[in-house]
Amino acid sequence: MSNVADRPVSSHALRRGVLFGCIGGLAAGLVWYLVVLGTTSMQAYLIPAFGVVVSYSVFAGMRAPGRPAAIVSVVVTLVAIALSLFYVQRHLVVQWFSSVDDTAGIPLVPYLDWVVSVVGHAFGESPAALLYAVLALLVAGWFGYQGFDSHDSSRRPR
Repeated sequence: MSNVADRPVSSHALRRGVLFGCIGGLAAGLVWYLVVLGTTSMQAYLIPAFGVVVSYSVFAGMRAPGRPAAIVSVVVTLVAIALSLFYVQRHLVVQWFSSVDDTAGIPLVPYLDWVVSVVGHAFGESPAALLYAVLALLVAGWFGYQGFDSHDSSRRPR
């Protein structure tokens, strides 16, 4: 049996892993946003689910765990959390402004500095969001490296 982590990953499998991971991150972000719409609060405890959903999606796309899957999982999870957190915070800020009969001009398609500012504010406002985001990245890296198929020992890195 060879070590999966040492096998080279084809560019096709890598692209498929990135695509599946992005779809998983989009799905996790959409579910989180819908929960926020229904509850009108941030629900930061849902952030670690990004790590599981994205790493499972990357694993399904690449069909093999290992270092490349772990790296893709962590990067896609980071981007998915940042963009989702931007839209969640954007919704909450716009909702707050509308509750006091005011308006907020936060664009739907943000600039990078807007994303950094809003995400930085969200992490500064609540240490729980930062803690859960770090946990999501750890989960993404762990499951990306270990995979999800515990019965197939030839597919797991040692």
